[in-house]
Amino acid sequence: MYFPVGWPKVLDLPAEPDEVIQHVVASYDRRFFAVITTQTIHIWQSKPCVLITCYRRSADSCVVLGFNRSGTWRPDTSAIAVSTTGGHVLLFRVFQMDAERMYATSKNSHHHYRRDTTEADSTTVPHLRVTFACSIAVAGGITCVCCLKDDLLVASPSGVLHRLAWTGSHREMLDISIRAVPFSLDLEQSRDSQLDNPQIHCIALQYSQTLGICATILSDGRAAVLTTESPKFLPKNVRAVWAPDVKRATCVAVNSNFRLIAFGLHNGEGIVYNLDEITGALLVSHRLTLSTSDYPEGCRGAGPVSGLRWTPDNRAIILSWNNGGFSLWSVFGALLLCTLGSDFRTSFFGKPTDILHISSMEWGPEGYNLWLTTKPDKRIPVDSMDGVPTDTTGQVLQIPFVKSALTTNPVLTNHEHLFLQGEDRLYLNSGDALVKCSTEDEAEGRSPVRQHVTPSSLCSFGDNNSTLMGSKHWSVVQIPHSYLTNNWPLKYSVVDKTGHCLAVAGQYGFAHCALFTKRWKLFGNVTQEKDMSVTGGLAWWRDFIVCACHNHYEHREEIRLYPRTSNLDNAFAFILKVPFPVLLLNVFKDYLITYCSDCHISIFRIERRISAATPLASLVRVQGLSMANFVPSASCMVSLMLTSLKSETDRASTKGNKKEVESLIINTAGRVLMLQRDHHTEENSQLDRRKEENEISFCAPVVLASAVESMWATSKSSKDKPHLMEALWLGCGASGMKVWLPLFPQEGEQQHHSFLSKRIMLPFQIRIYPLAVLFEDAVVLGSATDTLHLDAIVTPGFERNHINSTTFLPFTTLERTTQVYLHHILRQLLRRNLGIHALQIARSCTSLPYFPHVLELMLHEVLEEEATASEPIPDALLPRVIAFIQEFPEYLETVVHCARKTEIALWGYLFAAVGSPQQLFEQCLSSRSLHTAASYLIIIQNLEPVRVSRHHATLLLDAALEQCEWQLCRDILRFLRSIGAGDDEPTRTPPPVPNPNYYPLSPKESRYSATPTASQRVRSFSQGINKVPDQTDGTSLKRSSSLRQTVPPVLEEEEQTRDEYYMDMILNRHARKLFTAHRIRDLGMFAAHVDFKLVRWLTKESSRAGKIDDFVAAIQTLHKDFSWPYPELGDVPLARTSLKAINFGVLSIDTSFEPHVNGDESASIKDQSHQGGEMDQSTPSDGPPFPGKPLNLRLVRPQSLMSVSLSDDAKSQEVALQHPSTRGSDDTPSFGTVEPSEGSSAFDGDVETLLEDSFWNNSIGVAELEQFYMEASKTGPPQSENELKHMLQVMMEGGCLEWAMVIALVLRDLGSISRVVNTVSFTSVPLEIMGRMREGLSFLELWADSECPGYKPLLLAAKPQTRVLNEVVETATSPPSPRPCSSGSSDHSVGHLEMKRYHPPYSGTPVGELINGEDEVFGKDGEAEEVPDGQCLVS
Repeated sequence: MYFPVGWPKVLDLPAEPDEVIQHVVASYDRRFFAVITTQTIHIWQSKPCVLITCYRRSADSCVVLGFNRSGTWRPDTSAIAVSTTGGHVLLFRVFQMDAERMYATSKNSHHHYRRDTTEADSTTVPHLRVTFACSIAVAGGITCVCCLKDDLLVASPSGVLHRLAWTGSHREMLDISIRAVPFSLDLEQSRDSQLDNPQIHCIALQYSQTLGICATILSDGRAAVLTTESPKFLPKNVRAVWAPDVKRATCVAVNSNFRLIAFGLHNGEGIVYNLDEITGALLVSHRLTLSTSDYPEGCRGAGPVSGLRWTPDNRAIILSWNNGGFSLWSVFGALLLCTLGSDFRTSFFGKPTDILHISSMEWGPEGYNLWLTTKPDKRIPVDSMDGVPTDTTGQVLQIPFVKSALTTNPVLTNHEHLFLQGEDRLYLNSGDALVKCSTEDEAEGRSPVRQHVTPSSLCSFGDNNSTLMGSKHWSVVQIPHSYLTNNWPLKYSVVDKTGHCLAVAGQYGFAHCALFTKRWKLFGNVTQEKDMSVTGGLAWWRDFIVCACHNHYEHREEIRLYPRTSNLDNAFAFILKVPFPVLLLNVFKDYLITYCSDCHISIFRIERRISAATPLASLVRVQGLSMANFVPSASCMVSLMLTSLKSETDRASTKGNKKEVESLIINTAGRVLMLQRDHHTEENSQLDRRKEENEISFCAPVVLASAVESMWATSKSSKDKPHLMEALWLGCGASGMKVWLPLFPQEGEQQHHSFLSKRIMLPFQIRIYPLAVLFEDAVVLGSATDTLHLDAIVTPGFERNHINSTTFLPFTTLERTTQVYLHHILRQLLRRNLGIHALQIARSCTSLPYFPHVLELMLHEVLEEEATASEPIPDALLPRVIAFIQEFPEYLETVVHCARKTEIALWGYLFAAVGSPQQLFEQCLSSRSLHTAASYLIIIQNLEPVRVSRHHATLLLDAALEQCEWQLCRDILRFLRSIGAGDDEPTRTPPPVPNPNYYPLSPKESRYSATPTASQRVRSFSQGINKVPDQTDGTSLKRSSSLRQTVPPVLEEEEQTRDEYYMDMILNRHARKLFTAHRIRDLGMFAAHVDFKLVRWLTKESSRAGKIDDFVAAIQTLHKDFSWPYPELGDVPLARTSLKAINFGVLSIDTSFEPHVNGDESASIKDQSHQGGEMDQSTPSDGPPFPGKPLNLRLVRPQSLMSVSLSDDAKSQEVALQHPSTRGSDDTPSFGTVEPSEGSSAFDGDVETLLEDSFWNNSIGVAELEQFYMEASKTGPPQSENELKHMLQVMMEGGCLEWAMVIALVLRDLGSISRVVNTVSFTSVPLEIMGRMREGLSFLELWADSECPGYKPLLLAAKPQTRVLNEVVETATSPPSPRPCSSGSSDHSVGHLEMKRYHPPYSGTPVGELINGEDEVFGKDGEAEEVPDGQCLVS
């Protein structure tokens, strides 16, 4: 309700070092404050906070009359009465000089001087003068002083209450002797008695004119209330009523609006009594006590209560302790703030000091500031305290506060938003909502659209006019300074139901603002603003502002309606005169309800008038009700509202969206009364025709609840959640909240049974103070205070030993708090055996994202309460709660989450009710809730032997592998390894996964990238000879490393080896299952997350599970799993010359003019007509790409468009078809090239015949090649591309060449296809694998011709590799007879092609290790290897 915010202020008081601050007291209107020291009176103004005047008594006066102790103002602020230690009352007159101002901007006659209006000119600071009037001696001394309306009531130790007039006279005839007053427990039935001890006297007094009582504390610690029938508190018939159970009271405070009396006790607690309006007895309402969670030592550690003060609106009370610190409580005992913790302790240059020791307190205007005076520091002097100065006089502090708008303006729209008002700004938190407005809305003044924020809505609202509001961020709206200058303080504020239009009212007039335009509207005519003051509150009705005000010009009370879209002027307003001042108002639908000072309620119908110029509205009075018999006094009315709630509920009433007025609910002094609409009387009145048609008849009031601070009801309706939308929510302070919930009949029933209640009141406790209720979201919103300590910054002008610098209070901020209340309602219904209604409410809220958390909270609270009970519970609630949760699919998850967050000692009680954890685990497996089953596995581990945990873990591992829950598989394997060898073995943790969406490599496998460079391949080959076991983490243990450890006992070692073998068997079995099902992507994810040695396993399974029987099905599966698009043929034919622009390094034509085989001709390059010709050697190489008779054509290994371009040292990867050089054996080709020998049959004829046989006669045209490269650029998602490249590399390393070929085809990477064919040519690959590859490519060509023509360009471009593969298969099937190679200049002669099979020293070596630079062919020393005579190395 009230929350501190910002920095506290320390007021600089011009006091002498020996003057101790005694008291601070505010005037009746709280405009002025008097700070009283032992010798001086300081008069301050609230706004601006400045010192106006001082009055210092002489030393002789202090010696004769005594030092100042306390003071009080006269109600009209014309005098101050000060009590002294010498038993005198000093009266001081306060005069105001009308023609003078205390502060003004000084004038300068210089011609360069420009005088602007400053705050000193606009804000009036009156010139006050304080003079001594007289002194009145009180016999026996003075214990306390209390101000009546026209007199002073002074208590003395003699037991007499002296009556002193403000004029200085002593009215002895009106004195009251406390010994003569009869004391009783009530005013009717109790027996009277008088005080028997003559030494008893009053030590504290507080008078309430509204209640007509004077609360007092006696010297023996007892408390009572003095009351009389006379309104002037005459001594005749004065009686006293005891406050029961009060033994040692220290202070007292009276709340007239709620008829409460608070007493501070010596034990640090506060006790609050309610004054019964019938018997006059004091009934205990609640206690103000700290729990151990609020402060470890509770109230006893804080000491006796030293002060109590209610806020100006009587909605909160502040309590201070003698040992230091203070606390803030709501009107019915909810703790809002406590400064006993370390967060609110003061500090001096980083050194913690004691908490504040408060001597007196006073609230500022409207409760926006709290004035405190502190006690002087009694510590030793500064010299022996390490430079920390001591305070010898005390300090005056001012702490700023903000409060809820519901305290003064409890209208319906303020209940739907978290809305706070401060001294000069507003804090709005309207929930998670999005405000969108257009320029047309701003121009026409329409309201913007408000929608709940969803991920889709966030994407759709992308314009600059959209403002994201809500969450935990506050929208702070600054009130215009031009309005606050003359109209401070702010009294009323209101926000409309959409949360984007605000209105505020101060001392005069009002102003309103639209958040989507960020413009304030003020009265254009200042005279009109000064002529009205809002007295009864503000409200929004559509686009109109409704206010109840007092017209100063005509001296009458009015209700006005102003349109928001028009200028703020009386010419556009509708004005209705009312006979009495309006104290409260509220709006429901099209009805306005007002409460006047004569205790009458009036209901008006608001009608909108159709007007083309400006919007207009009018009020039509419907009915008037007198509440004089139900309200003790006019000021006791806290709030009122019209609602659609009624005691009888049926589902037919909730089906319609239109909600009519059904009841009137009022809160009078904390007691909620409901006046329900009487439809039977209305029907009779319509037949009588003597009453108005619109008149609403109400039944007699019914009491719904007591001790209520706030009420929440909504005008909205919902078919999905009728229980929550048709409920009445009550905030009850320390008692938490209450909800008046409707109970609807079941679907098949038309109405309730006669013996069943239609509604039920359910109480429940919450941890936050409720300020707003979100009905459909089942959430309560509140606010809390957070602190921030900052050390003082020493500036050159800062004096370290200054007295006021010893206190550095923390900076306080506001934060929004949220709490779900649904589980409290469900629990209360189950406790009352109303499970059917609880099930109806729960099913309507299953769409809430935190609904599983609601079930978990309910189960956890019931379990904690019953399992820790000291005595057996006869009717346990836990079985009903469990049966209720079983109705929802979140049952298994709720139970395990509750168990994981509960102590193990309570598990037995829980699982005795829900069943065995093993049974619940099996239910999770059957329902495929694997993550929930993993949570149960932790419980089984703590309750069952290791073998049982291992058994369930292996079951869960199999299920997780089947459902591809890879992260869960990783956790289960870690779990199995940790429990496999007992508790003494360290946990085996797999290496972390940097990104689970991409295949991470183990340290050994990470040496190979998607496109490794030559240098990387050389290193990987050298490292692959001697492989070192991974030792990346000390806690990650492999099988090999575990065998090298210290030899454990034999049985334990055998058990560990058996567990490792069994886990490996499970992993190998699942990997084989994935591989045979062509689930390559799942295989990669499986290996990445469970740290599976995929390359080593693929080497073993390359000829078993790695074979592909259907290449078409395999390639289709890859497209589906990796979301990879199929290639498509373009419709537009491509120009042949456009191939020249392709600079991808895929097809490079060597146009360098080397000598022909005959030695004296030069090659010429002609146009695209394929005609031969002569050309100079200086012809540039970027001419036409296809010569008629090229002398040297080289088909370089095509590189994928998706691959990273390689460096120059990686050119040895090329698989080339090159004309033999004239250098003979000295120009030995690099490893991985294809060279025609002298007698090769594959290159019969001349060079042109060679070209035709190898390239052009394969029906590969320029258009097809361009089509291939255009399709190669159309790749799939980047993530899928990286995964395919990685799996291609893994398949090459593992020797699964069939899959490598398929993946290369999917990637459309001719370079990878060449690598596969090259590996087949130069490694010992089984013949059946080569045969399946050749057969698979043949089937792919047929499939491309019939079903997927997009693959035809790729297969045509791969014809050379296909031919090489065919030749390798044919050669392997029928090996040719070797023929010797000639070594002269005639090495270009036609001969037979002979293949040499190359056997690497290590099987399964990656292709990156096989295809290396020339140094791998010639040896490590750079010398060429000797080739046996008669053989030729050909690729």
